[in-house]
Amino acid sequence: MARRKTARARAIVADAAETRLRAIIVFGMTAILALVIASFASIAFAAGSDSGSGGGDKYKSYGVSAEMRQATVLVKEEAFADAMPFLQKEVTNDPGNADAWNLIGFSSRKLGDYVTSEAAYDKALAINPKHKGALEYKGELYLTLGNLAGAEELLARLNKTCSFNCSEVRDLKDAIAAYKKAQ
Repeated sequence: MARRKTARARAIVADAAETRLRAIIVFGMTAILALVIASFASIAFAAGSDSGSGGGDKYKSYGVSAEMRQATVLVKEEAFADAMPFLQKEVTNDPGNADAWNLIGFSSRKLGDYVTSEAAYDKALAINPKHKGALEYKGELYLTLGNLAGAEELLARLNKTCSFNCSEVRDLKDAIAAYKKAQ
């Protein structure tokens, strides 16, 4: 009888261990799946543009215009002056393209034209007030201009806009921290 109880107890312990192992495997697979989904979700256009951000039907899928493709390549190569004619043509053809306005703002800022940069970011944000790239980059522009309060306000807006793993929030936080440290 004692042997039967010991064997039964071992069987119960083995079942419990197997159940825990299954739970660990399911949890691990779920975590891996979440990481894969997050990595695909983080793929975006260059310079913080928000594909599908409300800026023109061209951005709903693969139908990006030739001008926007060329401008994106040039911006990635840091050829900002060369990208500008393509971006200007894009916003002429599609004035509601928040991504193009964001890239105009980004390129203008990198070229030192802060007035054009701010105006372009404002247009992107008028089209899409939650455009993460424009919020981040306008915050960085504000830091360049010495407007810490404005950058912090944009960071607060970004925090409300971003729900998970938002590189724009991280980047603007880092830029604000670096600005404060330099002061």
